[in-house]
Amino acid sequence: MTRVQSVLLAGGAGSRLGGVDKALLARNDRTLLEHWTDALAEREVSGVVVGSDHLRRHLPSDVLLTREVPPLSGPAAAVCAGVRALAQVGPAEPAEVLLLLAVDTVDPGPLLDWLLDWIPALRETGEEAVVPRDQQGNFQMLSCAVNRIWLSNRVSHLAPGEETGRSLRWLLTAAPTAHPLMPAGLGRDVDTPEDAQQLRVTLPLAQPKEEP
Repeated sequence: MTRVQSVLLAGGAGSRLGGVDKALLARNDRTLLEHWTDALAEREVSGVVVGSDHLRRHLPSDVLLTREVPPLSGPAAAVCAGVRALAQVGPAEPAEVLLLLAVDTVDPGPLLDWLLDWIPALRETGEEAVVPRDQQGNFQMLSCAVNRIWLSNRVSHLAPGEETGRSLRWLLTAAPTAHPLMPAGLGRDVDTPEDAQQLRVTLPLAQPKEEP
């Protein structure tokens, strides 16, 4: 069986939601972060959450937490921070594939099952990544699977701070990539108050303060 780990991005600014912490948005009386950590644990996918220090109290004790430096310096920087953290404290047998994920995606279970079903294609076709397209043709960069060795090599060859302010597409641009069509309704995320209303997501009552 292919060894899989995850890098879950949970530190976005949530600017279109008034600056709320997306990880603590609630759906069905549980935070999106809880939905994600439970779904990953059920599938025996370990990994790292990239987000603010205050999320520690919302995470199981065995889940690694790290943060990109400087904070809020973009998805490429966050993924790089996660990859480096896993390399430092990872298992004796490193994962073969890393899942790159976003906490504001509201259906983690079905998305994970679909992504895990696509992982054999990485071996069969020689591709280094699976980056799906949604029904509108948009690439879903944070619902993807990447060969760990390829991504680790990419990160290790970056100059200090080179990833700051960069997109995930920039980070993965050289990877031979499969682009399967994501099933309708999969990978829905919360970016706006309208999304929250449609997906029955509620905002946190109070925002935690960042530690100095």
